[in-house]
Amino acid sequence: MCYDNSIIHIGALFQSGVTEFQVACDPGVGLYAGEIVNITKQNDEAMRLVCVTPFEEQATKWTPQLRERYFDMLADCTDLSCVDYQETPNAQLMAYRRIVKQSDMLVAVYDTELASGSAEDKAMAYALALGKPTLLIHPNTWKKKWLNVVKREGE
Repeated sequence: MCYDNSIIHIGALFQSGVTEFQVACDPGVGLYAGEIVNITKQNDEAMRLVCVTPFEEQATKWTPQLRERYFDMLADCTDLSCVDYQETPNAQLMAYRRIVKQSDMLVAVYDTELASGSAEDKAMAYALALGKPTLLIHPNTWKKKWLNVVKREGE
């Protein structure tokens, strides 16, 4: 369910003119979104995947299957950026913040009601404070909601 919905959302964004996708290379949404973009960009050279890793050895403790998928994603991406060589307490947040700063709009699979002070929560607050248009997708219901978007007349 999650993978299929992500394909639909990424495809719709690409059809509307979004050509560059950035992921923070986490073992969840970031990984499968990156995989979808890599597969899709095989058929269209205009699509780009930028992987922003929080630190160099991020996948060391992941399962072998996740590590293999992670390294395949990195090998196929258009560009790679690493926030730090070694793990630091805020490395994941810094990866998210780099993506937020470099992006014109964001897509987040996120439930605002579960905010607990995580790196994801802080990144979301940062994006909203910067006024970044954000497509919020609820992880359980897949309902979409735009934040920081001014609606035009007739919408």
